[in-house]
Amino acid sequence: MAYMVDENPLERITWKFRNLRTSNLSVDFGKISSIMSIFSLLRCAPQIEQLNIEVDLKEAQGDDEIHEGILEAYMSEDLVRTLKRVTLSFIKCFPGEMSFIKLLLSKAASLESLKVMMFWHHIMPVSDACLLFTTYKKESSTQVKFIVEHGMDTFDIGS
Repeated sequence: MAYMVDENPLERITWKFRNLRTSNLSVDFGKISSIMSIFSLLRCAPQIEQLNIEVDLKEAQGDDEIHEGILEAYMSEDLVRTLKRVTLSFIKCFPGEMSFIKLLLSKAASLESLKVMMFWHHIMPVSDACLLFTTYKKESSTQVKFIVEHGMDTFDIGS
C-alpha cells in the first residue's frame, strides 16, 4: 500500500548512491514537495544518467504556485550534469511540468535524449506544446534528441 505524504522523504537521506545510474520516479508537478524529490534524488545519486519520471495521474495544478523561478533555485547545472536520458510520461502541460522541461534543457549540458509522452487529457493543444518545446530547445545549448509522443503521433522537436 502506497502512502502519499506532503513532505519530501528523500530529503532526509544523507548518504550517496554512487553507483545508481537509472531511476524511476512518480511525481506530482502540482506539489513542490513532490518536485523536490527529483532534486533530492539527483543530489543523492551524483552519477545518475537515466531518469524516468511518471507524472502522477491524479496530478492537478495544485495549490502550490509552481513556476520557473522556484524550480531554477533548486536545479543547478551541477545537479543535472550527468543526466543523459530523461523520459517524462503522462505530461499534461501544467506550468510546473513545462518549467521543469525548459530548465532541464537549459541546464543539462550532457543530455542526449529527452522523451515527453503526453497524457491524452492535457490543458494545451499538442501543436502549442510542440511550439513551446521548440522554443525551449532553441534557447538551450544542448544538441539533445527531443521526441514528443501523443497517442499514435510522434514529433521530433527541433529537427
